[in-house]
Amino acid sequence: MTVLALAGAAALALAGCSDDDDSGSSAADPDSGASQEAPPEPEEPAAEEESPAAEPKEVEVTPPGTKLKIGDTAVVPYDRAGATGHIGITVTGVSDVDKAAFDAALGENGDADITPFCVEFTIENADGSDLGGSYPPDLTGVTADGGDSGATVFGADIEGCEEGVAPDEFAEAGASYETKRLQGAGPGASVAGASYEEDGYEDDPVVWTP
Repeated sequence: MTVLALAGAAALALAGCSDDDDSGSSAADPDSGASQEAPPEPEEPAAEEESPAAEPKEVEVTPPGTKLKIGDTAVVPYDRAGATGHIGITVTGVSDVDKAAFDAALGENGDADITPFCVEFTIENADGSDLGGSYPPDLTGVTADGGDSGATVFGADIEGCEEGVAPDEFAEAGASYETKRLQGAGPGASVAGASYEEDGYEDDPVVWTP
């Protein structure tokens, strides 16, 4: 308490001397050499403008009922889970699948009369729409003449025949990825090709055969 009181008294004494000696001067005197202009504010860098996303390009869609050979491409509309655009589907081949592995994967849903096959195909972004993370269509196996194989397998994967998914950057025309579809054939039949039966092609599918 004593120190604070002394410091206050000294401050008052100094203030009194200052008033007597500098009564004619003012801290706000514009001619005083002590006044300085404030430094200019630094300029903020201009914000970079984002380039607008490119509009999807127009494409020619493959008509329903088109017959193709394995290796040919069909361009069809795509509309799944909010992702819309156009994709190219190219069936590249059909391969055999180990029957024991197939039966083990299906468990109680398996069928001794079904012979498994793996339909291999490529999906291409046809128009530049953002289809990142989208799923491929469900192609159905067909016989060598495009007929019914006698069996259809839904929602099953086994090692060596797993369904692929579009990468996140699948948003440019020409981008592509490979995928597969597990299918089956009934007694006396085999899978040699595939058909696309979605989004307006249900009654008249696009069919690939050897």
